Amino acid sequence: MKKKRGSMKEKKSLLKEAISDLSKELANLNQQKSILKKKISDMDKNVENAQLLEKEMQEKVARLLEKEAALKKKKKDAEEEIGKMSDKLSKMEKIKSEMSDL
Repeated sequence: MKKKRGSMKEKKSLLKEAISDLSKELANLNQQKSILKKKISDMDKNVENAQLLEKEMQEKVARLLEKEAALKKKKKDAEEEIGKMSDKLSKMEKIKSEMSDL
């Protein structure tokens, strides 16, 4: 009977050791889990920052496109005005030439 008790003590000791090992492993896994959660959180923040930056850049591009359109219209208007002035100058030179012929 003493042999059975000794083996019971050995079994208890082995079980305690196994439980202790499992507890250590569980603590290690929880630590790794926490690290991964932090990394995921950091990545989420980076993604959010990138999305905000992308939105800002899109808004800047839209504003620049509006400015570009306004400038193109001004350029077109100025070119038309130059064309009208050139026509008037040509007419004036023609009239001047005709008057000097008289």
